[in-house]
Amino acid sequence: MVDRIECLPMITIRTKTPDLAILFADVLNVDTIQNLKEGLGMMGMRFTGKPTKAHIVKTYDKYVKEHPAEVLRCLRPEELTLMDNILKQGRGSHVTVKGVELFNQLQKMNLVVSYEDKKANSTDIYLIDELHAVFAPHIDIVISNPIDYSTEKTLKTPLDSVLFEVSSKCRDILASINKWSKKLKGISLNELDSFSDALFDYEDELDEYEGKLTSLIAATPQGFAARQEDIDSLMTVVGQVRATIINMQEAVDETRGIPSVEDEEGIDPDDKEQLEKLFNSKTVKDTIEMIKKDRMDAMEEAIRAEKEDGPVKYQPAFTKHPAKFPPRNESYCGTRLVRPRIFEVTLPMDDGLYFIVYFIYLEQKGYTQVTCYWGNIFDFAQKAAAEPYPGAGYVMLSKPFRKKYPHVAAVYGMQEDNEDCTQPYLTTIGWDGQPKEWFLSVRLWDFNYTRLITLTPLDCPEALDAIDALRDASLAMMRDIQRSDAKQPKQLMKELFGV
Repeated sequence: MVDRIECLPMITIRTKTPDLAILFADVLNVDTIQNLKEGLGMMGMRFTGKPTKAHIVKTYDKYVKEHPAEVLRCLRPEELTLMDNILKQGRGSHVTVKGVELFNQLQKMNLVVSYEDKKANSTDIYLIDELHAVFAPHIDIVISNPIDYSTEKTLKTPLDSVLFEVSSKCRDILASINKWSKKLKGISLNELDSFSDALFDYEDELDEYEGKLTSLIAATPQGFAARQEDIDSLMTVVGQVRATIINMQEAVDETRGIPSVEDEEGIDPDDKEQLEKLFNSKTVKDTIEMIKKDRMDAMEEAIRAEKEDGPVKYQPAFTKHPAKFPPRNESYCGTRLVRPRIFEVTLPMDDGLYFIVYFIYLEQKGYTQVTCYWGNIFDFAQKAAAEPYPGAGYVMLSKPFRKKYPHVAAVYGMQEDNEDCTQPYLTTIGWDGQPKEWFLSVRLWDFNYTRLITLTPLDCPEALDAIDALRDASLAMMRDIQRSDAKQPKQLMKELFGV
């Protein structure tokens, strides 16, 4: 739905009473593949390879129905209590909780449907009839017999799953390093560069997995305190792997310092002289100084971003007055760290305009949101939006509107064929509790956000592709509005963009 912030793993129903006769498989089908995998991960389940959505939904549906007690034991104490309260209310009833657009474990695991009352700032949480019958016979037994995880080591839990995942990654890294180290003495310079790059990648992966473990421990289910010995043991292994990586990086540096006979004899004297001239040229020196300055600026921005407080003031998608002015050529862009997890990219365009894009790292959701700000320009489109059929999980713009604004209609809302939001989509978003306004976005899954801010977007093909896609879609939407006879969106666009 267009007025939702994200593709949340739940259904938001317009009527006060959701359709509780809906099948659990249909609830799952509304969600994205990534969110379904995350929900299964909370139950200690992991897929290998690239399963289809139909296979994931079938597995999810079957597991929940065949192992209801195990599913309930994966809930945190507060969510288990909430589930108990819903079941005690009886079939067709609900429990009201404070706040809207919640992200509790029941929603992430697709176990509930909800109705949000934004005026009252509350959410009514329901259990569909099918799951009510599944969980009702087991809730009292689970609550009255908590698991002692210090003795029940074999039970599938989110913690067990992550512990196994991190330990497997450590073994893979050590095996790879061992393979490289055996041929370190006779290694070529190209192979040495590859090994050095691999070591940095291993370190990034280790940070990612260690962060995943830390995040899970911060919200541990009941009884996980007794697993501290297991957690400490794994963290010791992680530390040993990290020390091994550092030692190998030092070995690589030492190997680089050993003069190679091939290097001394294989380079033509004339070529060597030309290389020395190139390295000592003003162009190369200026470039190196510019890179140094950019890195220093980035470090200062990171320090400033850490101290910033309050909501972020997003710049318009197009503007003549960016926060950072990059040189006007296609090989450079301006960047700044607005917050530790919000990275701004400024690209120069024609006619004195700049295109502004934000990379927002959403760790809990597992993706980076690449987005640009459109204010309230598209409020007029909501009048032409409606569900294509009752109960549909998305909205569609009317046929006259699609004909008049084809490029706006192409990206409006969550399209059925864009379930993972990997192509541009236009929705209202209220970041940090701010009033909702329009953003054109795309999501990058399995994207290295750290690499983006330590290098530049020009060195990240995925980032460049996302920027290009948002820019092209934005220009097409601008043309739709400029060609139309509607005065209000033209005026709003002029006020926001200055064009």
